[in-house]
This record gives sequence, C-alpha cells and structure tokens, in this order.
Amino acid sequence: MIRILIFLAVVFALGLGFAWLADRPGEMLVTFNGYQYQVTLMVAAVAIVAVVAAVMIAWWLIKSLWNSPYTISRYFRVRRRDRGYQALSTGMIAAGAGDGALARKKTKEAAKLISSDQEPLINLLDAQASLLEGDHEGAREKFERMLDDPEMRLLGLRGLYLEAERLGDRNAARHYAGRAAAVAPQLAWAAESTLEELTERGDWDGALKLVEAQKSTRQIERDAANRRRAVLLTAKAQALVDSDPNAARTAALEANKLAPDFAPAAVIAANMLFRQNDVRKGSKILET
Repeated sequence: MIRILIFLAVVFALGLGFAWLADRPGEMLVTFNGYQYQVTLMVAAVAIVAVVAAVMIAWWLIKSLWNSPYTISRYFRVRRRDRGYQALSTGMIAAGAGDGALARKKTKEAAKLISSDQEPLINLLDAQASLLEGDHEGAREKFERMLDDPEMRLLGLRGLYLEAERLGDRNAARHYAGRAAAVAPQLAWAAESTLEELTERGDWDGALKLVEAQKSTRQIERDAANRRRAVLLTAKAQALVDSDPNAARTAALEANKLAPDFAPAAVIAANMLFRQNDVRKGSKILET
C-alpha cells in the first residue's frame, strides 16, 4: 500500500513538473563535439526522464540476470520444502487414524525432503509409525534420542512415560514424569504422577512445592490448590506428631487456615494445641 502511494506521488509530481514547463516555453542549447543541438525545455525534460527510466530498467534487468541462479534455486528449495511439509501433514493424519503403512511411507518421504534438524516433528512421526507397526523397542529408542533435543525433550519424556505405563513399570513411568514435572509443572500428566509418588513416599515438602508450582502456572485454580495444600499439610502434621510436635502444630494450623471446613485438619490442629497446653501445665506443676 505504501509503495502504491509513493508511486502515485511520483507520477503526480512529474505531471505537475511537465505542466509547469508547458506553461513556460523555452529552449535549451547544447554544444557537443563541435555540434550545437537546440531543443525545447519540454523535449529536454522528456529526454532526461527517458534516459533515467532506461538506466533503471537496464539495472533491473542486469540485477535479475545476476540473481537468477539464486532465485531459481530458492524456488525449487521452497517447492521441495512445501512437498515435505505436505508429506509430514499427511503422515501425522495417517498416524492419528492408525494407518501405520501410510504413516511410514510419508515418514520416509518427508525425511527425504526436509531435514529432521529443520523439522523435529519428523522424529515424532517416525516414533508414531514404529508404535503402529508394533516396534515398541524402536519407538523407545527414538523417544530416548529426543531427550537430547531441548525442543523435543518433553515429547520424548511423554512417549517414554506412556511406554512404561503400557509395560506396567510404575517406577520408570514415575521417573519420566518426575523429570517432566521438574521442567514443566504445568503438564497435568507429569504433575499428577509425580504428586502421587511424592505422597506415597511421604515427601510432603516436595509435594507441597509441586502444588505451589501448579498454582503459579495456573494448572489448577487457587481454591483447589489451597485444598490440596491443606490435605498435604494435614498428612505432614500426622507424620510429625511424635518426632517433631512443633512442626506438626505449625503444619496443622496452616492446613486449618487454608481449609477451615476440612475436618481432619481441624482435629489434628486442636489435638496439637491441647497437647501443647498440657505440656505447659505440666511444666508449671514441676516448677511449683
């Protein structure tokens, strides 16, 4: 749009210039190589404009010829890339539909036209095709190679997690989920699996930290996060009743503050306060 406006402005300026010269007739005398040439101002102006236009057109032609090899190669490169992306798109659709043969065919076609370094989704299509063909070992190897690429790492961890779940290897599945949750706590599948593992082994501080990360990334709402924190703090208080009563009382009171309607938190908080009062009374009796 701006170029069109500039072109119109130039044409308008030239028109005004020629109109101005037409209203002011005159002559121009040029002496060159012993000869004298006499022309009107209008003819001289037209000749100058024609020479400038001819020079610009000649320059454009020379530049186009000079850049023609690059332009042609770029055209074929873009066309090749478009064919590669079309094959990749068709392959992804085939993988989603469960057509393993077509997915493998399009994987090979896309790999010939596009480099996997340029388009990491080729690696995903390759792994999906392996899964559809029943080559789970090959698929796992491809997911493991994705871990070396920061852009594909989470995708590789997801694939390894699902494969571990399929094999019933809960430890491996939780390992991959934990690695993913450490990098991206907003991933529900990773966070939930890791949270389950942390609570089973009694790592209440780690579980609380993960819930806080879920809250900060808005994976869960504030009320839901407070409820989860209250449950975890209550469990932490129960675990510390005998070993660390002060920490247990602090956790229980915080849990009761976050969720006043959560009965277990209120009960353990009250018990800890009663125990603290009993200890104080006992100390006073001993002092007297």
